[in-house]
Amino acid sequence: MTTGQAAVSDDIDATPPQVRLGALLEGGLAPAIMAIVERGAQKRPALARSLRAEIELKTEESYPPVRIVFGERAGVVEDGAAVAPDLRVSGSLPDLVHLMVIPLLAGIPSPINTRGRAALGMVAGGRVRIEGRLGLMRRFLTLIRA
Repeated sequence: MTTGQAAVSDDIDATPPQVRLGALLEGGLAPAIMAIVERGAQKRPALARSLRAEIELKTEESYPPVRIVFGERAGVVEDGAAVAPDLRVSGSLPDLVHLMVIPLLAGIPSPINTRGRAALGMVAGGRVRIEGRLGLMRRFLTLIRA
C-alpha cells in the first residue's frame, strides 16, 4: 500500500470528532454552518481531529458572526464573535458560500477551474478578507469542501 493509500484508509477507519452546536442567536447561521462542518468531519475525520483552532466567519449582512472551535475531541459551532480567532474570514454571505463549494487544488481555490479563479479574484480584490494563518485556511477549506 502506498503512503497516499494508507492516508485514505486511515481516514476512512478513523472515528470522526463530535461536532455540536453552541450558543445560538436570533437569525444566526450556526446551524447551517454546523451541518457543513459536521459533514466535513464525517468525510475527513483525521483532518478534523488534527485541527486546533478558533475560526470566525463574518458576513457583511446583518447575521451574527459564526465562531467555530476545533478542540482535541470535539468541535463547537456557535453564533457570536470569536475572542481571538486564529482565522477570520469575512465577506458577503454569497461569497463565503461560494468559497465553501469551489474546487480546490492543494487546499486553495483551483486556478484551472472557472469557479476557482473567480474565488481567487474575490480574495485578491478584497471582497473576501482572510485574517490569520493561511495554512489554517487551506485546511479548513479542505475540511468543508463538498
